[in-house]
Amino acid sequence: MGQELGGFFGFLIIVLYGLTVLNYIVKWVNKRYGASMKTHEKGYSVFKKCMKIVIRNHKLFGLLTVVFLLTHFFIQFNQYGISMTGVVAAGVMVLQVLLGLYGFLTKNKGKGWLLIHRSIAVILLLSILSHLILAF
Repeated sequence: MGQELGGFFGFLIIVLYGLTVLNYIVKWVNKRYGASMKTHEKGYSVFKKCMKIVIRNHKLFGLLTVVFLLTHFFIQFNQYGISMTGVVAAGVMVLQVLLGLYGFLTKNKGKGWLLIHRSIAVILLLSILSHLILAF
């Protein structure tokens, strides 16, 4: 039971991380293709609704990712002990959340912060992939 539950929370982490990263993707798509997408009213309307949901819930998705990370860690640690790839992925995720909190709380953060926040998202993806590959 613990193995399935740990895997389930790991899956939720990946889904919520994906939803969190969608914030950047939908903004980029809208900036790059928004003008041409407007010619397809219905499709653009659906895209705008999805974009609004993703952007409005970006912080919630990030917070839930951390909550499920802690749950996943507790279950997996009690069953298997420490996974170094999991510790690395969790550390990068915590760094990402701290950067997100800094960006949320600081008014004059500059453009460098956003570049770092986005770069850490890529490093996080790589660390999660290495955890998935090496954990099995």
